[in-house]
Amino acid sequence: MVMVLSFGQKFPEAIKQIKKCNVLVIGSTGVGKSTLISSILKVSISDSVTQTISDKPYQNPGLPIAIYDTPGIENDKKQENRVKQQIAEFIKQQKSKEPEDQIHAIWYCVNSLVTRKTQIDGCWISSIAKELPVIAVITRASGVEKGWLEPFLMDISDIQRVVPIMAQEEKTHLYDIQPYGLQSLLSITEDLLEDIAKTAISNAIKAKADLSFGWCRDGCSTVLATALLPVPMVQTSIVAYLQFRMLVNISKAFGCNFDAKFISELCAVGSAGIVENFLGQILQNLPGANYDNIQTVHDVFSQIVGMLNGITATLPFKDQLIDLLQGLDSFNPVSGLSILRCIATVNSAICTGVLAITYIETMKIYKQAEYERKPLPDIKQILEDQMQELMNVIKSGFGMVSIPA
Repeated sequence: MVMVLSFGQKFPEAIKQIKKCNVLVIGSTGVGKSTLISSILKVSISDSVTQTISDKPYQNPGLPIAIYDTPGIENDKKQENRVKQQIAEFIKQQKSKEPEDQIHAIWYCVNSLVTRKTQIDGCWISSIAKELPVIAVITRASGVEKGWLEPFLMDISDIQRVVPIMAQEEKTHLYDIQPYGLQSLLSITEDLLEDIAKTAISNAIKAKADLSFGWCRDGCSTVLATALLPVPMVQTSIVAYLQFRMLVNISKAFGCNFDAKFISELCAVGSAGIVENFLGQILQNLPGANYDNIQTVHDVFSQIVGMLNGITATLPFKDQLIDLLQGLDSFNPVSGLSILRCIATVNSAICTGVLAITYIETMKIYKQAEYERKPLPDIKQILEDQMQELMNVIKSGFGMVSIPA
């Protein structure tokens, strides 16, 4: 009798969001990883020992699950460490990709006949389980695992479930054991799909935001460099162009190719939300600040970072603002200049950073809706709302006078 397996029907929306569930199968050589994959997906797998993580996962068109095979973890310490490192790097590499390309779950295979607890690296499995859901799979399970192995695996921190399986018929001198446990394994994995989809979307958005912060820092540093230019009108036009290009690059980092007119409109929306003479108002309200004891750009940034750190209210993007200011503070050509010489440019650099940070948050909200297959929100309205929220908290924290309606 052919076993018919099912997967992905409980949470169809989660499957739509990640398209398929990608599982990484790990365990010692000979534990039955290939047999497990072959039995679930009904695919033929080579008998040769797996040397590297498979370039492409094994799949069956009828099941929205894809399974990656991995090299066996040997008793040899050097080889064991090499495989563990390879697995860790692969998980990290995939984590920054689109939700459907990430590794979503781990099946950790242990043979039911294993005799020593030292053959199971509980600490390593625990560390992986903090990154991804881990299901322990006891292979060739015949009941002997009930003695100590199953309870031992259940006690390993963060392992989701322990599933005994028999992937294919096992003949003994007393009786034959029919395959069992495969549907249970799939069902238990399927129960994690909503959390898996949520985590995968979060990972993808974070990776795009991290890439975008690189464009934010580059844009602000380049704006700051215009302080060295002698012609103010040239500075103004360059700053506007740099802000435009920065939003173009951030949009592309999030997979969006907006036309030039729309990007220009976003720049206008963002700029309109920033308090006029932003830096000047902050300087007026820094404790003990005056032009006698704050002489350089470095001094100004240090004072602002100190004030931000002292704000106890929940400040949107506080960490990103501090990181940005500290990065600009290390911009050597300008950091030692007198603030009186380049206050307008420093103001432009900070405003450029505020624009970038709020736009990144805007794109995170937009991309979240796209990944979750919800109606796409109005980007201009989100940007305006994010800018207003940020300005209101900064106004409160720095005692600034006014914020445009």
